[in-house]
Amino acid sequence: MDLLKTCFRYREMLVSFTRRDLRQRYVGSVLGWPWPFIQPIITLAVYYLVFNVLLDQRFPKVLRDDIAERLGEDPDSTRVGSVLVVLLCTGLIPWMMTAEYVMRSANVILESGNLVKKMAFPTELLPVSLLGSYLLNMTILFGVFLALTWIFTPFMSPLWWLFPVVVLCHALLVLGLGYLLATANVFVRDVSQLLPIVVNLTFFLTPIVYVREILVDETGTPRPWVAIFDWNPFAHLVELYRWVLVIPAEVRVRAAPGGGFEDLPVSHVYLVLALFAAFCFLLFQVGYRTFMANKHKFADEI
Repeated sequence: MDLLKTCFRYREMLVSFTRRDLRQRYVGSVLGWPWPFIQPIITLAVYYLVFNVLLDQRFPKVLRDDIAERLGEDPDSTRVGSVLVVLLCTGLIPWMMTAEYVMRSANVILESGNLVKKMAFPTELLPVSLLGSYLLNMTILFGVFLALTWIFTPFMSPLWWLFPVVVLCHALLVLGLGYLLATANVFVRDVSQLLPIVVNLTFFLTPIVYVREILVDETGTPRPWVAIFDWNPFAHLVELYRWVLVIPAEVRVRAAPGGGFEDLPVSHVYLVLALFAAFCFLLFQVGYRTFMANKHKFADEI
């Protein structure tokens, strides 16, 4: 509530910071505003080419066959492939926003060092303004993506109304991380140097270019390392985006405890979302309180 009151009281400053970040990101470029759309499209094309064509790292057969049956197409047809590309997009778009924000947030206090040292203002607005610019880009990109998805593919999740809830949880998750990283990087500058390595490692530990069902063998028995993904909050974030946007209930599958696959009940989605929301709120509380407890030291450390 304190943060919400501060954001409302200094709303003009918050909007000004957000506009400044958006301008700085594309200042001097020829294309300007189209870049938020061009970058994800190129990145998506590269990932799809590498993982699904060159390395032949396909989505699990049970998911491909299920989609093909409902489309009345061959499992290797272009139309089935387009639906699988949609799954790839739904994981890639929020991950790109998350990765960029996390790496930028570590330096948000240092980048505004002159303001922090010379002006008395609520520095907790800096991570929020940075998040606002990234959420705006992600929302616009998702809008274009979903419009194309619903036109060219027959699938739309009946849980689409949960999308704002997932976005709110996503915002709390990255904002909590942003507060922690911004605080830590003021005192230990190695944080910003180590962060790209951690982000790249997390990318491959998150089911973005694949789905979680690929981590089981032919019988549906989970492989030993699947526990790593169960404890990865970003893995659950990506799965939630897929569940509430593009995967209808008929296509939701999961590995059965005794082997093989079984339908994923909608109640499971609600349970995962509730647990994930609790975790995001807790992380945000820890990050925000850590930031506020140390903000008075920032000017001396910069």
